[in-house]
Amino acid sequence: PFPVPRLEYRLVFCVLFLLLFSLLLAASWLVFRSARDDAWTLGLILGFAILFRLMLLPTPPVLSGDIYRYIWDARILASGGNPYLSAPADFDSPEVKMDPLYLHQNRPFARTIYPPLAQAAFRVVRAVGGERVITMKALMLLGDLTSILILMHLLRSLGLPRSRVILYAWHPLAVFEVAGSGHVDALAIPFILLAVLAWQRGMDAAAGVALGAAALIKIYPILLLPAFLGRRRWPLLLGCGATVLLGYLPLLPGTGWQILGHLPRYLADPYEVFNPSLMGLVIFLVSRLSTAPVFWASWMGRAALLGTLVWIVRREAGDPQALLARIFVVATTATLLTLTLHPWYLLWIVPFLAIQPRPAWIYLSVAVALSYAFYVVAPSTRILIGVLEYLPFLLLFWWSVLHIRPR
Repeated sequence: PFPVPRLEYRLVFCVLFLLLFSLLLAASWLVFRSARDDAWTLGLILGFAILFRLMLLPTPPVLSGDIYRYIWDARILASGGNPYLSAPADFDSPEVKMDPLYLHQNRPFARTIYPPLAQAAFRVVRAVGGERVITMKALMLLGDLTSILILMHLLRSLGLPRSRVILYAWHPLAVFEVAGSGHVDALAIPFILLAVLAWQRGMDAAAGVALGAAALIKIYPILLLPAFLGRRRWPLLLGCGATVLLGYLPLLPGTGWQILGHLPRYLADPYEVFNPSLMGLVIFLVSRLSTAPVFWASWMGRAALLGTLVWIVRREAGDPQALLARIFVVATTATLLTLTLHPWYLLWIVPFLAIQPRPAWIYLSVAVALSYAFYVVAPSTRILIGVLEYLPFLLLFWWSVLHIRPR
């Protein structure tokens, strides 16, 4: 299985992460205060954003082994196999068991969880650059840089200085999770931003198509669909639904209902709990009444999330700032009600901080990196880390609800 990062790397990671965050805070304060939008400022921001990422591009992904599953899926597809039907552990020959790619699989028992458009991207990378980590990371980096450019365009269309892009371009979460670990979320984020841009321009069907494409890379963007719906819901629904259907339809004849791969098992697994916030407290309380606290907590969380999404659908969003507010409601609800929150799960919300710089989310987008310590500390220490991670977020969130209107 994928090895736990060595102590010396974790220390280096923490130091570099905090240094980059400190630099981000200082530079963002200057940029937001001056509101400069000239070519020199933008060039400086983009130049350093690229430099930060290029420094990490050749480094091995030591915080997460997900990228090795991308490469494995591409190998299976290239050989004519189906990663939705087979898991790495199904290949039990001695040659496979000793293959470094197999040894880096963190869930060799699990079939893939990645949707069709992500699978297509994996296969293209293998066809172009072989089974190389740096090639796969380069694709994710390309998606990340595309997000920066789209975000700049979105900022300008909203009448905001494009220099605000610094809040994403220099954010350590984006730098380390994309250039360092190569997470596929970097390919979904450009489509989420395109959906917002299309919605802002009244191109509802195009917004639905973009959101559907994002869901074909990483499933969670489908949770944003209720935030986009309002009076203009039918073109958006049709665009999103048709895109998702076209993505899955070619695979259905040979795959059937197993098209979701490991996802149903992942959602039903009582041991899939990592870095929960409020749901950790719910599990503790339910454990006093039931022998299956994770099971009941998970269904309580899903019911509450569904209720929030229904509430959002029933409300109107007439302008982009209102849409962004709805997106933050989805992000907050999903974050508080999930049983598993890895740091890269928050990548998609970071670009929106450039538009609405919410203190609670700026804090959590950095503090979530503390969860990497969970792998090497005692359970009692994990509770303290969780408090440090989530309590300031909740306090800042409540303070913002009472005192701040997004600008």
